[in-house]
Amino acid sequence: MRVQHAHHRLTPALPGPQNHFAVYTRTRRRTRGAHPNLRRRRRMSSSLLPAEAHPLRARMSAAALALAVFALYSVYSWLQWRHYVVPSWDLGIFSQLAKAYASGQAPIVPIKGEGFNLLGDHFHPVTVLLTPFYWLWPAPATLLYVQNGLVALSVYLLVRFAQRILALWASLALGLAYALSFGIQQAVAVQFHEVAFALPLLIMSLGYLAMTRLADAPALLLRRAIYWAAPLVFVKEDVGITVFVIGLVALARTGWLSTASSIAFPSASAPVRPRRERYRTLLRSWVNTPAVAEASLLMLWGIVWPLLAIGLILPHFNTAGVFDYSDKLDIAAAIGDPLGAFAQLFYPWQKTATLGLLLLTGVLAWTTSPLALISVPTLIWRFLSPQEGYWEPTWHYNLVLMPIVFTALLDVLARATARTHVPAYQLGAAPAGRTVRTIFATLRHRAPVALPALALIVSLGFLPNQPLAQLTDPDFVTTELSTTDQMKAEAVAAIPEGATVAADLSVLTYLVLNHAAYWIGHSGEPGPDYVLIDKLGSAWGGNPPTSAVAYATGRYGTATYVHYRTIGSIDIAVRTR
Repeated sequence: MRVQHAHHRLTPALPGPQNHFAVYTRTRRRTRGAHPNLRRRRRMSSSLLPAEAHPLRARMSAAALALAVFALYSVYSWLQWRHYVVPSWDLGIFSQLAKAYASGQAPIVPIKGEGFNLLGDHFHPVTVLLTPFYWLWPAPATLLYVQNGLVALSVYLLVRFAQRILALWASLALGLAYALSFGIQQAVAVQFHEVAFALPLLIMSLGYLAMTRLADAPALLLRRAIYWAAPLVFVKEDVGITVFVIGLVALARTGWLSTASSIAFPSASAPVRPRRERYRTLLRSWVNTPAVAEASLLMLWGIVWPLLAIGLILPHFNTAGVFDYSDKLDIAAAIGDPLGAFAQLFYPWQKTATLGLLLLTGVLAWTTSPLALISVPTLIWRFLSPQEGYWEPTWHYNLVLMPIVFTALLDVLARATARTHVPAYQLGAAPAGRTVRTIFATLRHRAPVALPALALIVSLGFLPNQPLAQLTDPDFVTTELSTTDQMKAEAVAAIPEGATVAADLSVLTYLVLNHAAYWIGHSGEPGPDYVLIDKLGSAWGGNPPTSAVAYATGRYGTATYVHYRTIGSIDIAVRTR
C-alpha cells in the first residue's frame, strides 16, 4: 500500500503546474528509501514533469533556443542581403517608411508613388516601433533583423508557456517545430512585413488562453489574454477580425454563455419570469462574471477598428481617396452564394494543399482546440480572394497562422494534462491490469510526449523544400560576391548620393538609404535624375527595354535622358533637363 500511495502522489490532485512540483517534492522525500524498482519508476515519472520544476534551467533553455533561432535566421538574412536577393519591393517600401519615421516625418514612400503616404495603403501604425532600431542602424537590413528578433521572441514565449505543462525536452521540441515551420521560414525568406509584430502578441494572448485549462480561477489568465490581444488591431486592418474571434473564444472560456442561455431561454420546467426581469438578471451576470465584460469589449474592439481603418482612415491618407484592396474580396457575392463560397475555400487545389500543410504542421490535433477557430478569418479572406498569391503556402501570408497552430496544439496538451487523473503507477501497469478508463488516460498521458515530437518531425521533414535548405547551397552560403553581385554593387555606387533614381527590383532596396528611390513602373512627372534597368532582372519577364534612355524618355513626359553607364546587364540613363 505504501508503494501505491507514493506513486499516486506523483499525479497532482488539483490542476495547475504548481501542484506538479509540490507533489513531486513530497513524493521524492517519501520514496527516498523505497525499493529500487520504485525509485526507477519515480525517476522515469520525474523526467516527464513540467520543465518549470527547474525554473532557472527552463528559462535558460528557452532563451538559448530563441538566441539560436535568431542567429540561424539572421545568418540567412545576411546572406540574402549580401547576394542581392530581392523577392519583392516590400522591404524597400518598409525601409522608406522607417527612414521617414526616424526623421520625424510622415511615412511618405516614393516607391509606391510620388507623395504616397503608406498609412493610406495598409493600416499598420505598429510599424512606428521600427523607429528606434532605424536610429541605431539606418539600413534596410535592419528590418530583417527586427523581424528575426520578433520570431525569436515568439519562440521564447511559446517555450515558456509550454514549460508549464511539458517536460524540458518536449517544450523545446515544440518551440523548435514552431521556429522551423513553413510559415516562419517563408516569411523570413520574403523579408520584412508588418505582420511579424503580431507573433509575440498572439503567443502571449493565446498562450494565456491555453493555460486557463490548468487554472482553478482562470479569470486573471483570461484578462491577460484579452489585454495582449487588443494591440493586434494596430498590426494590419484584417487582423481585427482575428481579435474578434479571440474575444469570442475568451468569452466561451468564462463559462458565461451557458449561464446566459439558461437565463434567456429557461427550460420548460423552470418557473416563468417576466422577460424584463430575465434581461436584468442577464445583464447582472454579464457584469459580475469575471472577464466576461472584457471579452465582450474585445469582440467589439476587433470589429470597430477594421471598419474605421477601411472606411475612414485608409481612404483619408490614400492619394486616390479609396481603400486600394477593396477588390481583393467580394463579401456580397460570398453571402449571396454560400455554397459556392464554401467550395471556393478548397479549389483550386493550391488552397487544399495549403490547408493540408497547416493540418500536418500541428499534427492534426490542433484542430480539436477551440483556438483553431482563430485561424478561420485569415483563411477565409485569403481563399475567397481572386489573388492567387494568397492561396499558396509561400510568402508571408501564413505567418500569423503559425502562433495559432502551435498555441492550439498547446491547448490540446493542456487539456490532456488537466484530464489525466489516473495515478501514475496505473499508467505504467501491465496491460492485463488496464481498464478502458486507464487506456484513454494513458493516451492522454502520452500526448505531452508524442505530439511535440511529431510536430518537430513534421517541420524537419519539410525542411528540404523550405527556404532554409538554401543554407546547403555553396553558392548561397559563400561570402564571396559573384560577378552579378559585384555588378549590382557597382551600379548602386554609380548613382550620386542624394539623387532621385528609378530602378527595377534588382537594386531598388539598396538605393533607399542614400537616395530618393522610385519604382520604375510609375510614369509621368516628376522624372527622376537617374533611371536604372537590369535587363536580366525578374521585373521584365525576359523582355526588357532596349535601353534605359528609350524607356525613360517614353515614361517620364518631357524629361530628356542620355546614356550614363552600362555595367554588365545594367543600363543607366541620366536626366539632362
